[in-house]
Amino acid sequence: MPSAGRGPAGDSLPPPVALHWSPKSPFVRKVMIVLIECGLAGQVEKIRTPVDRRKPNLAYMQQNALGTIPALRLSDGTLLFDSPLICDYLLTLRPRPDLLPLAGRDRFEVLRRQAFADAMLDAILVWRQERIRPAAERSAEVDAAYAVKASAALDRLNRDAPAFPAGFDLGHIATGSALAYLDLRFPDIDWRRGRDDLAAWHRAFEDRPSARATRLALD
Repeated sequence: MPSAGRGPAGDSLPPPVALHWSPKSPFVRKVMIVLIECGLAGQVEKIRTPVDRRKPNLAYMQQNALGTIPALRLSDGTLLFDSPLICDYLLTLRPRPDLLPLAGRDRFEVLRRQAFADAMLDAILVWRQERIRPAAERSAEVDAAYAVKASAALDRLNRDAPAFPAGFDLGHIATGSALAYLDLRFPDIDWRRGRDDLAAWHRAFEDRPSARATRLALD
C-alpha cells in the first residue's frame, strides 16, 4: 500500500488505492495523467466502471450515490469524486508546483484555465447527449445552440494558445483532455480547421509521455 502523505498543516493524508475508471472519459484522463506525473499510477488499482447518463449504474451508486466517474478511493475508505477535487488532493499529497502552484496568482491562473476547459467539456457532454437521442426526439435548436457554444470556446482557446504558459500544468491537462474528447466523439466537426495555434499546441500536448499513456479510446 502506498504511504500516506502530509497536508499543508502537517496532517496525514491517506493515499489513493483505487480509481473508478473508463478509457472513454476525459475527466478520468485528467486524473490518470496527474497520477502518472505524481508517480502514483502504479499504486492505484483501476476499476472499470460503466456509467451512462441514461442508465444509472445502481450497483456502483451504492458506493458513489452520484454515479459518476472518476472516483478515487483512499486507503481509509473515503471516496473522492469530481476531477478537480481529485487532482487537488493528489497534488496536495504529492506537491508538484509545476502542475499546480502552491499559492498566489499563478495558482489561480492554472485553476482558471482548468475551470474553463472543464466548463467547455460539460457543455460538450450535454451536446453529445442531444446528438445520440433518437432522431424523433432531437432538437435542431439545441444542437445548433451547443455547436455555437463549442465553437466560441474553441475560438477563445485558439486566441489564448500562443500565450499558454511554457511547461505542463493542470490547466494544460484539462484543456488537452477536453480537445481529445472532441476527437473521440465529434470527429465530424473538425475543430482544428481555422485554429492552427490550438491544433499545434494540442499536438505537443499529446506527445508528452503521460498523455501518450492515457489516450482516450472506445471499448
